[in-house]
Amino acid sequence: MANVFGGEANNGIQRILPTSSDVTQSSQTLLTQPNVYSRPQSAAEGVNLRDFYTKAEINRLIKTKVDTGSVYDKGTIDLLLQALEGQINSSMNELVSETQLSLQLNSFSQSVLGNVQANYYEKSVLYTKSEINSLISEIPIDLDQFLVKEPVTLLQNTIDASDKDAIPLTLIASNSEDVDVVQQWIDHESNSIGRIRKSGRVEFYGSLFLGQNIESWRPALDVNERRITGVADPVHISDAINKGYMEDFITELIDNIVQGDDKNYVIDALEY
Repeated sequence: MANVFGGEANNGIQRILPTSSDVTQSSQTLLTQPNVYSRPQSAAEGVNLRDFYTKAEINRLIKTKVDTGSVYDKGTIDLLLQALEGQINSSMNELVSETQLSLQLNSFSQSVLGNVQANYYEKSVLYTKSEINSLISEIPIDLDQFLVKEPVTLLQNTIDASDKDAIPLTLIASNSEDVDVVQQWIDHESNSIGRIRKSGRVEFYGSLFLGQNIESWRPALDVNERRITGVADPVHISDAINKGYMEDFITELIDNIVQGDDKNYVIDALEY
């Protein structure tokens, strides 16, 4: 629609060429948006084309309703959607499925358990704290705060050298002047049975048996050409004799020698 003016001015008023009858009817009222009137019109007033917006004005006013700088057009939206789809696909490549995660966790668990079994004791071979406390409480302790362990069998009181060259036991004599006895054995009444002194002297207070299980042709005792002292007078026929006993026996034997008529000597009822 356009405003069209023509003809000469009449009394200072230009003549207006009428447009179509749809817009010149005085009784027309427009209720839709946008309102193309510049101000409300009444039926009594004449219609003036200046009171209407042109199409160009309406398009300009409509365009001002939208900030085109804050609106994406279709092409821009399509490009953004394509870029977003690419990012999603790239991120999906770095994700793992639930099945893959479960397999990896199971493999890791088996690896950890294997390392624990290879480097640490299993619980079945370890004592708990309560078990250790119970075992400690069962250990007998005497009044002097020494641990007491009474062997039940001979094996519990035996040190076995096994295939070693020597029994794994070393006794070092003390150099202290206050220490004379290096080792001592006592009975259940604290009576001394035997002892080893720092000087190397060995004392026993009971019977001493040497070489019981050796061959009969081997010596039971070798003193390396040293004297044996304190030998008592013999009692049994197989007892050893001391020097005094032997001298008394020979003297008495000589005194009892009797020479008979046949010039033979009778010694201890035996004739020689």
